[in-house]
This record gives sequence, C-alpha cells and structure tokens, in this order.
Amino acid sequence: MGIQLSIATPESVTEWLALFTAYLDFYGVSQSQESCQDYLSERLRRRQAVAFLASEGDAPRGFALMYTGFSSLSLQPCWVLHDLYVAAEARRQGVGQSLIRRCQQYANDLGGGEIMLQTAHDNLGAQQLYQSLGFTLDRDFRVYYWNSAHS
Repeated sequence: MGIQLSIATPESVTEWLALFTAYLDFYGVSQSQESCQDYLSERLRRRQAVAFLASEGDAPRGFALMYTGFSSLSLQPCWVLHDLYVAAEARRQGVGQSLIRRCQQYANDLGGGEIMLQTAHDNLGAQQLYQSLGFTLDRDFRVYYWNSAHS
C-alpha cells in the first residue's frame, strides 16, 4: 500500500495522538493525553504550527511538527522542525526522509526561508539523515535555554 503523507488538522489530532505521546515517552516526558490533544489542536487551529502525518492505510506511522517564526538575519520566514517521530515498526523505511522532504516543500511553497532543527549529540542516525537532506551543522551559534518554570 505504501506511505501516504497528509497535513494535520485540529480534528485529526486524535488519529496521531498515540504517536505524539510515544514521542514524549522517548524523551522521558509525561503529559496527559488530554493536555497533549488540547495543546496540538490549539497550535494547529491558531496556525502557529503545521504538522505532517505519514500513514499506511489507516495506521499512523510518523509525524513532523513545525512551528512558525521569522529570522531577522535572513529577513525570511524560519520554521523550527521541533518534533519528528517515526513509529518503531516503520523506521528505516524512508518515512522520516519523506516527512522532512514534505517540510522542505512546504517552506518552499510559502516562498522559502529556513528550517532549523536539533537532535541529541549521540543521535547519529538522525544526524546522517539531516545531512543527506541538505541540513548543515551550525558552527556559528550556541544554543541556550531559559525556562520560566525554573527561575
């Protein structure tokens, strides 16, 4: 049957919510399904994010979630590919690559710009995938975080 890609709607969140919670589990983060559904639906409804889904028949196999932004340095839109997840049984089948290519196409369709992403230092497989799709390691800037919950 093959993998089909689609764009998520606020109403479709329930279809891929289990993938999102599996993604959170992978990173050791616990959130209620209700909170996740509300959060994702609201981001999509407000057009603060776009999500692409990979499915095989009725079975969701992966998702890519990008948030919108802008870059003052390039004077272009900037997308943060914040979340990418492929179900274990669908890995190494081109699903992640297809999702990233769809994100790149989406950015191009809207006039271009940048896509930024991050991954763990030891996630060598993901790093190879990103590099094969034209992403380059940023050697100019360090990334710092601040969280209001910890101040």
